[in-house]
Amino acid sequence: MGSDSAIHFAFFFLESGCKVKSCTITFLPDEHTVHVYPGITLLEAAAQAGLSLYSPCGGSGVCRKCRVFLEPSGKEVLACQYGVYEDLTVTIPPESRPLQGQILEHGIRQEQAIAPRFQKYFLFPTPASLSQTIEYLAEILSSPVQIHPDASISDKLLNCQEGITAVLVFEKDRPYVLCFEQGDTTDRLYGIAADIGTTTLVLYLMNLKDGRLLQTASAINPQTQYGDDIIGRIFYAQTPEGLNRLQQCLTAQLNKMINELCRKQGIFPDSIYEITAVGNTTMNHLLLGYPVHSLGQAPYCAYSLDCCDKIASQAGLHIHPVGRLYTVENVAGFVGSDTVAAALSAGMDTREPISLLVDIGTNGELVLGNKNQLLSASCAAGPALEGGRILYGSRAQKGAVQRVLLANGDIVLDVIGTEPPRTICGSGLIDAVAVMLEAGILTPTGAFGDFSSLRQKLPPALAERLIRFEEQPAFVLAWQEHSNKPAVLLTQKDIRQIQLAKAAIYTGIVLLLQKMEITIEGVETIFLAGAFGNYIQKSSAIRIGLLPVVKEEKIRFIGNAAGSGAQMILLNRQCRQIASELAGKIEYIEIARQPAFQDIYTHSMLFE
Repeated sequence: MGSDSAIHFAFFFLESGCKVKSCTITFLPDEHTVHVYPGITLLEAAAQAGLSLYSPCGGSGVCRKCRVFLEPSGKEVLACQYGVYEDLTVTIPPESRPLQGQILEHGIRQEQAIAPRFQKYFLFPTPASLSQTIEYLAEILSSPVQIHPDASISDKLLNCQEGITAVLVFEKDRPYVLCFEQGDTTDRLYGIAADIGTTTLVLYLMNLKDGRLLQTASAINPQTQYGDDIIGRIFYAQTPEGLNRLQQCLTAQLNKMINELCRKQGIFPDSIYEITAVGNTTMNHLLLGYPVHSLGQAPYCAYSLDCCDKIASQAGLHIHPVGRLYTVENVAGFVGSDTVAAALSAGMDTREPISLLVDIGTNGELVLGNKNQLLSASCAAGPALEGGRILYGSRAQKGAVQRVLLANGDIVLDVIGTEPPRTICGSGLIDAVAVMLEAGILTPTGAFGDFSSLRQKLPPALAERLIRFEEQPAFVLAWQEHSNKPAVLLTQKDIRQIQLAKAAIYTGIVLLLQKMEITIEGVETIFLAGAFGNYIQKSSAIRIGLLPVVKEEKIRFIGNAAGSGAQMILLNRQCRQIASELAGKIEYIEIARQPAFQDIYTHSMLFE
């Protein structure tokens, strides 16, 4: 029974004249206690307690990764499926928590002048009137100055003996006064560039006076507890209550990160005057509280593709009272402002040679072209390459296999951290499949070869890794210490999920090339963006058919290009305009509607 059912349950008792008794849930080992209505799930109760559980399927009960234990019996239940009707004590095991993974924070950034939207001017002695202040500022700027409609101005400050600082915002290169501050506060002028990802959030605290990056904060997007992918979030946000819950949990996490950045830098949030945010179209909508139901059904239209420029507090973000939230334009329903920012960061709008931008994730985005023409596409790769729907899959976190190599008749693993292997992340998955293909364990169709034949021709160490698991063939990557039981393995179902993901990306690339009437040889550079793209081995990605066959030197890792683009937009008003024009210039191609889609996709499933 979900939260809506719980509410109906409560109303039933109210209408019948009965008093609704709340249930008390205590979560261990955190010792967090929360009082909830009867009928809600343990997953929802945990969220109300401020605790996140790993639930990639969004609470449908499919992934089975939100397992918890009822005390004192120790009974194991799925938090997303277990309804609360009595007081409970629940233990959350470590594996059911969304661990903080390796979140890629940095990427390339084109050089640009520092010309932020917000500027400060110290006025001393204080002008005698508001009109004289405006005239004085107009003289300094050699431009007419106006009062902004959202301005907050206190007449008392105009009599300040220690001078005042005017806070100005530029809109279409025209200066507007937003507020006055007592004394000289020109050294307190900060902004935040934000990359709002489906899985991760990254915030960059910037000095708007000199453009320096001061601090960085990253975290898992708390919305993952309501669905690991975009479709899950869209489904959850069908009701106003669901949409509100998704927005509130996101803004609460962003405010927490803002406070963290300020604490590390030794400043207060009211020293931050602007947040520039990029993200896919769905994340953009959920941040702003826009309805998303139309994004979940054909023709997948957005409520708005336009930029949004509003007082940050109106979106629930706690910075300076007149501080602004600016979200960059989106391209289409499934190509958002993060792709625009990444293309800006890579300089695709100025390059003469043709380049290809590939951002591999649950919803992979592609941009192909040069300064004359840019085509984009979205590929529904699914969460497999980020560890979702993989039996032992995870994000890049401690204990995750991130590299798999073939050496001396066996495999060698590179594991994140010092812990023994217990999961495998995306880069490890690609390596593992490449190794299994190289060893002949997998056929070009993705099926395991005949075990009897394989055991005869494989080195003994590799042959021992072939087992049957839940009535399907599997390959053991790591064994439990002091045991012959598998710690991490790949099943036939896992291989199929990887095939689906890589086929989606490759098909998108091929169809964009066909649309531009060029071959892969005509592409000078392939930019791999995002955390996943930064950690994969080029050779493995080519071997399994995730990327076309090219010289490896053509492939260039550019890190968190979306975050870098957001910084450029924050620091330079012209970049903001360029990003706006870039969003309008990028032509979106619906690859699933291309005549050749099905044939190419089917062929791309093969490992050739």
